[in-house]
Amino acid sequence: MKIAIVSYFAPPQPAVASHRVIRMTRAMRAAGHDVHWVTLDPAQLDRVDETLAAVTPAEVTVHGLGGVNLVDRTARGLVEKVLRTLIFALPDWWPVLDRHVEWSRRLTRELPGIVRREGLDAVLLCCGPHGQLECIPALRRKCPDVRILVDYRDLLSGNTWRDRKTEKMRARVTARERRLLAGAEALSVNTADALASFLRTFDGFDGLSVEVVRNAADHELGAKILGLGPEVELGPGLHLGFFGTIFPKRRLLPLLEAMGELGDRDLTQLTVHVWCDAHGSAALLAEDLAQVSPAVAARVVRHDFLGYGEALRTMAACDALVLVNSPDPVDQIFVPGKLYDYLMAARPVLFFGDRGDAWNIVADTSGPECCFTHDERESAASWLQGLVATGRPDDRPPVAAYEPAASFAPLLRRLGSGADQSTPKSAKPT
Repeated sequence: MKIAIVSYFAPPQPAVASHRVIRMTRAMRAAGHDVHWVTLDPAQLDRVDETLAAVTPAEVTVHGLGGVNLVDRTARGLVEKVLRTLIFALPDWWPVLDRHVEWSRRLTRELPGIVRREGLDAVLLCCGPHGQLECIPALRRKCPDVRILVDYRDLLSGNTWRDRKTEKMRARVTARERRLLAGAEALSVNTADALASFLRTFDGFDGLSVEVVRNAADHELGAKILGLGPEVELGPGLHLGFFGTIFPKRRLLPLLEAMGELGDRDLTQLTVHVWCDAHGSAALLAEDLAQVSPAVAARVVRHDFLGYGEALRTMAACDALVLVNSPDPVDQIFVPGKLYDYLMAARPVLFFGDRGDAWNIVADTSGPECCFTHDERESAASWLQGLVATGRPDDRPPVAAYEPAASFAPLLRRLGSGADQSTPKSAKPT
């Protein structure tokens, strides 16, 4: 089949969504499909990641639709400043799905023509931004035979992180989302908890098949990326690594408190490296460090973000990697994208959070002994003591359930089934 992955974020953009796009693309191509990307024009990007550019298959056809949206860049001049202010305020008074209104308009205008011109069989809308759904009615009307699939990285409705301020606005957004999804053949979400939340929110969904399509640890891709540069050396002692954004609900305090339970000799053997942004994440990290002893705070080093290739090589150099979800059960609909990079780096993962999909993945790949709730700091401290006593753990072998062929199997089966639009759609999750 000829398939278009539609995503505002795609390689070589340095975004987590780009990683999902490249992994899905590799899995589709391995299954024999011809893959196109409908995304931003690579020539008009503000930033690129050279590693993502290097591992993009040359056979992928890229359809670039303009440059970065105003919501994602600095305004140039008074008119753009006013427009940007209005765009940011828009979700408070109108049921738009997100602030990427420029991208939604481009897709609605251009995507049907691309589908017809290229003879595409299927379109996979890889969200977010969720506003991409706005193109479905025009695409269905102008290209009635094309198969439309929607892949949610994160939910829109049923996602407490995206709740609107008022119940009325939440209801309007959910109703709009339902109308748009009615034009699709199938929807995929990336965790079992997200599936349950979606079905609760919509009380079922007549005519739409809903299934779980997790992300994947593409170890073949990981080996290719690791080979693009030199190994990273972090120096003597044992090194724990945290990569990515720190959120108010997902903070490093559980790890720091566990470190506070260690004796001086064990503590001085550990260094926690935090690669995060220098703004919101750095401020939250500073707040957490202020709540622990100076001896613990001295063992934490913050670094700026790395490019993808260097980040993956640095993950592989760490002795263990740290993943933190919030203790709030509603947060369990998320599996942070970096977890799959952690798996590709083959290092054990120390996890703090509630028992959800992320917990289960870490338990399956690193071992249940690596998973702790936020209040199990003594048990986590014992794990850290064991790390100091035994030294660098062995690489964790790949687990078949999280490799691309298994993780993307539901999507690949659907693309390979050849089911046409006249086939009745299941109202039940598959």
